[in-house]
Amino acid sequence: MRGKAKCYDALRDYCESVPLVDCHDHSTECGPKYTDPILALMPGYFRSDILSASSDAEVAFMEDLTRPLEERWPVFERAWQRTKHTGYAQVTRRVLREFYGEAEPTFEALQRMAGRLLDYTDPRAFDAVLEKANIAVRLLDVWPDVKKVVDGTLPLTPRGRLCISLPTYHSIQDYASVQANVAPLGRLVTSLDEYLQACWDLFVAHKEYGAVAFKDQSAYSRPLDYGNPTRAEAEAVFNHFMEDPRRSAAYPEETRPLDDYLFHSFLRMARDLSLPVQIHTGHMAGIRNDIAKTNAVGLTKVIELHREVRFDLFHANWPYGGELLYLGKNYPNVALDFCWTNIIDPMYCQNLFRQALTCVPHGKIHGYGTDYVGRVECAWAHAQIARDNIAIALSDMVELEYLGLDEAKEVARDWLFDNANAFFGLGL
Repeated sequence: MRGKAKCYDALRDYCESVPLVDCHDHSTECGPKYTDPILALMPGYFRSDILSASSDAEVAFMEDLTRPLEERWPVFERAWQRTKHTGYAQVTRRVLREFYGEAEPTFEALQRMAGRLLDYTDPRAFDAVLEKANIAVRLLDVWPDVKKVVDGTLPLTPRGRLCISLPTYHSIQDYASVQANVAPLGRLVTSLDEYLQACWDLFVAHKEYGAVAFKDQSAYSRPLDYGNPTRAEAEAVFNHFMEDPRRSAAYPEETRPLDDYLFHSFLRMARDLSLPVQIHTGHMAGIRNDIAKTNAVGLTKVIELHREVRFDLFHANWPYGGELLYLGKNYPNVALDFCWTNIIDPMYCQNLFRQALTCVPHGKIHGYGTDYVGRVECAWAHAQIARDNIAIALSDMVELEYLGLDEAKEVARDWLFDNANAFFGLGL
């Protein structure tokens, strides 16, 4: 993508020089190491578009490695022709050009790729791609072995800073899930008070390890309109399954009071630990999801109540941009995070970047986050697209004489690096 504004090239070159804070990633280990060219073409999110453009059966056929490439290729090629212009497809196109020297995914290109498929399992090679992308630091939500966090031995992928994965701690349904959560401390809990203390101790251990934020993606499984139940209501649910390990609270009817109460309790802990809270809002990975439950506007009462907690609202709340702008404009403790969204919908991001500049303080916007699991070559491509989107949006605003080029460069640096560096206390 290229902007049409006269200053686009100058602004895009500047964006390339700015290091990135990758506000969200899931790289549990270095990779990928591909063994098949078709799988190398549809890693991660692009698989969802291929699935949306074909069927479960056809995707299973494409991924069936017992079948030869020439048999699977026509099925993939049909799906590619139906989806090759999406944001996810742009990642595939850029990876093809940059890492394989191929312009298009043809059968002949796949045959050439087969003998030189990417392998980034070596941390040095993985880090070299991050350097190429000018990604300075990555905030990792990797669901770690918490015992290794507690004893300080957890390894992270290059340039990673840990985030505390929160949903497991407030979505408890039975005795076993409670004890599993606190097991890294080597203790057994018997009451809600003991459970809350154990969670506090675990979160403190995470911060001492180096965690820089909490991360909550509960929107995948529940609405974001958290209620504010009493302790008695929550404790009744907790005691019900704790006094008999064979019991399990029914989801979602019985668990909701406890889930909501614990979520509020953990927000107070985040406040006391001076750690921001990242929350998944908007679009979810995969297909066939219920988007209504993920709209960030459902968090309004939570944000209003917890004024001393800093919230980083994810994925630009796609497709609910207006609600996100309202929250960012209306609440001092809300930041807008465009992680993942730059490839979900590049035009949405360009439009929202332009609109946000005019209605939300620009110091509250975080412009980039990879949101891949490994797949460092996709992180490079994603970073390129994010820089494109920001340069296009801001150069358009310069063309409108809304701000000058030097001011646009300042905003770009804020969105790519400075805002997130300050918000998460990264000290870079």
